[in-house]
Amino acid sequence: MKIKLIIVPIFLFSFQLIFGQINNDFSKELPKNTGWVNDFENIFSTGQENSLDSILSAFEKKTTIEIAIITIPKIMTTAENFDNLVVQISNYWGLGKKDKNNGILIGVSKGLRSIRISNGLGIESILTDEQTKKIIENTIIPNFKVENYYQGTLKGIAEIIKNLDH
Repeated sequence: MKIKLIIVPIFLFSFQLIFGQINNDFSKELPKNTGWVNDFENIFSTGQENSLDSILSAFEKKTTIEIAIITIPKIMTTAENFDNLVVQISNYWGLGKKDKNNGILIGVSKGLRSIRISNGLGIESILTDEQTKKIIENTIIPNFKVENYYQGTLKGIAEIIKNLDH
């Protein structure tokens, strides 16, 4: 009887330790920004990444607004931590011009079925949380539901750009 009581806590501690390390991997060492498109979940083809990167790069040159995309594998976080992780990564990468705080990070996790658009403070007056929510619900999610991640992302970016490019 005493042995079982000892084994269960040790097993539970080991389980939490192992999965805690997996789920907090990005939190310990956030990923480096490799460009406008950072597809760690491999949901885009090389051509699709290049297309998205070209659109985002041209928009940055035209407006100075920096929009980046990150896909996050399910093994790197939990659904509960996803939104916070996207904000952490956005801050870590320093998206947006320092004096304008005009960066946007689109975080996607196919495995967690989660998406978050994190706007810098300089963007929030132009692209509100309500507008961002509508873009996610009306444009991105319908495409993601049929596993068309590229089209959903492409159309979402087009809506974001339309709202920001006055």
